[in-house]
Amino acid sequence: GRVRDIRRNGAASLDLCAVAAGWLDAYFEHGLHRWDWAAGALIAAEAGAVVSVPGSVPELGADATYAAAPSIADPLRKLLADCGAGEV
Repeated sequence: GRVRDIRRNGAASLDLCAVAAGWLDAYFEHGLHRWDWAAGALIAAEAGAVVSVPGSVPELGADATYAAAPSIADPLRKLLADCGAGEV
């Protein structure tokens, strides 16, 4: 398979910071409020992660937050879209 593990630490901002630090390869979630993702998304983007916030990637859904290491960002985004992540 392509996925080794799925982890949820609780706070979206902490998970996004984990992507920034290289502790996680990627993060994806629907239905967050701006205050849930804003700080973490900024930190991840400044650290070099590829970050998409709600409304920026229609194929993942209008309310999707996504961050990934640059080396896997495009293939993972395509895989999520192909699996119907935008239809959730």
